[in-house]
Amino acid sequence: MRLALLLLLSACTAFALITVPPMYGNFRVAYKWVEGPGFVAVVGIDHIPRNVTLFTEEGFDSWMKYKPGAAVFNGVLRRGDFLIIETPPGRYVLAVYPQPISGNRTQTYASSYSGWAPVGVMSLPREPTEFGAAAGYFEIHRLKVRNEGEVKDGASVQLNAIAVLEVAGGGRQYYFVQNALALRTEEGKYSFVVNIFNDTSKSMRFTGEVRGSGRILWHIAAPSYYGYRTREERLSLPLAGFLLINVTAVGGVARIDFGYNVGGGAVWYDSVTIRPYAPVEKTYILAGHAVTPFRTIASLELVLCGYSVSSLMAELEEVDVRLALLVWDGAGWRPPPRLYNFGFNTAEMVSLNVETKLVNGTVHITRGAFKPQLLAEEPPAPDVPPPGAAFKPQTDSWFLMAVAVAVFIALLFLGIYRAGSVLIDRLAR
Repeated sequence: MRLALLLLLSACTAFALITVPPMYGNFRVAYKWVEGPGFVAVVGIDHIPRNVTLFTEEGFDSWMKYKPGAAVFNGVLRRGDFLIIETPPGRYVLAVYPQPISGNRTQTYASSYSGWAPVGVMSLPREPTEFGAAAGYFEIHRLKVRNEGEVKDGASVQLNAIAVLEVAGGGRQYYFVQNALALRTEEGKYSFVVNIFNDTSKSMRFTGEVRGSGRILWHIAAPSYYGYRTREERLSLPLAGFLLINVTAVGGVARIDFGYNVGGGAVWYDSVTIRPYAPVEKTYILAGHAVTPFRTIASLELVLCGYSVSSLMAELEEVDVRLALLVWDGAGWRPPPRLYNFGFNTAEMVSLNVETKLVNGTVHITRGAFKPQLLAEEPPAPDVPPPGAAFKPQTDSWFLMAVAVAVFIALLFLGIYRAGSVLIDRLAR
């Protein structure tokens, strides 16, 4: 804990150039180009410590020639560490090393931002953690944006998660799932959107049967993905409610339910079933220091960002938004651990002329100066209306029937059964 915090603080304040001596020997270097001003976020996933250096462009060229190189930051990244490295104006190279010439490459995950980012709340536990459902609370008091693209005045609030399907024979499938509130602020309209991408392989193509209210779509950025959108409703601010993603495994098939609650009861507006190459034995939302085969970080996010892939960037002219993230632990809703104020897993972003504050477990987004940071290791319960009994994760009728039969048999076996009725409350859809 102390080491991780020291690394975080030193990374955020290291603007003076330092000299990194050359390393000798046979090893690989993983690197990516970074533009400043902005910041780089680096997640430690490997069990073996890695050196992380943010070189200047010239410094990296020199260092690769076995000469000293100028850098902005130099440190050691261990599993469970999360570095946030601020970058002054210029061009830099993020290097992660050493890596063996042969064998598996580093699982270290890095993402860079310059002027734009998904802003809100992201849970990234130190160890991979499983959840049965996730809920995102949004409260929009003021929002005025400007875009370049097909939608000139759009933004979205996205609940993004990684769903894992464990299948018979020991295999796993990974899916990026998204439940989004799409806002066209000047037009005064909003709708809800579902997107599902197969992150199991680099091809991203679905290898099984996918069914829901939507359909399989194609885009230049993804060979195939599942998409669905509700009809638009009239937007009137303030607007508050919940987004929900619930995952279950039923009869060898994965089911992912998408819901919302705006000013009333819960509405489950899409239920998507995925039947892969083998029966599904277990399904869950994964968050923590892990990556999918497609190199997506396993984070759980509720973020304010651009409207769509055709309107990626939303410049915030006015903003007063509150967000809170909750997960289902089997008995109730609670905040997930280790919250940050930006996200990883979406191409849509907003301008970073905002500040974020964690107030009573809820992230407040207003105009100001953005500072990427850890909000809380163990956040308090957010001061938002609870999702309520009608917004609990769904339990399938076959499971409830099995419970009823098991109770009946147990009562008979114990000799305490008597005529009457056994009431089992079904969790509302």
